[in-house]
Amino acid sequence: MAMTEEDEEAAKKLWMELPKERAHLDSACTEDEVEQEATWCQETLSKVLDITAKKIRICAKSKRWWNGDIKARRKALGQEKRRRGRHSEGAARAKAELQKSIRKSKSQMWSDYLQNLRGGEVWRAAKYVDPQAGATVEAVTDREEQQANTAIDKEEMLRLESFPLNDDDQYYELPPAGSAHTKVTEKAVERALYSQSGKKAPGPDKLSFGAVRVLWKWD
Repeated sequence: MAMTEEDEEAAKKLWMELPKERAHLDSACTEDEVEQEATWCQETLSKVLDITAKKIRICAKSKRWWNGDIKARRKALGQEKRRRGRHSEGAARAKAELQKSIRKSKSQMWSDYLQNLRGGEVWRAAKYVDPQAGATVEAVTDREEQQANTAIDKEEMLRLESFPLNDDDQYYELPPAGSAHTKVTEKAVERALYSQSGKKAPGPDKLSFGAVRVLWKWD
């Protein structure tokens, strides 16, 4: 979706009007009430954006792997269909060539991505955390000379090396039941929200980080 300043202002006005009749959650709310509120936020934000934002059409050309060769082969396929019919031998060949070009382009993009990760490090790490039956994989040693030998220990060591814990993670203690929400600050939520790429695909709730950031600005 795309939004102009006028669109965003209209969406904000609508969003601020909708929850006026809803009760605010407090420290005495139940788990079910929290889930219901989250569902309401998800569904209502989607409706607000559907009403006020311009839809962006997603098609094959929106894909990053789209290139000139694919465009030419797609055009050739269309010509064959119009000239000889959808189920003709020529159309079948043109379709096969188009699919071949798409696979090649996707493969090239994946290869370029791996090169940015310094070669085959992704595949090498996969051997440690998901070894094939009967395969022998050498032990892993971290920067503190600690060694991991089992698949579980190797996976844990690789995770900690790739995503080291910060001081809060290392010494964090679970708060008493019913008080966890008091530990969530606006600053922590904002940091978590804006540390993610706005280009990430949305999850099951169908809301991207970009959409949630818009909501964050309104509140």
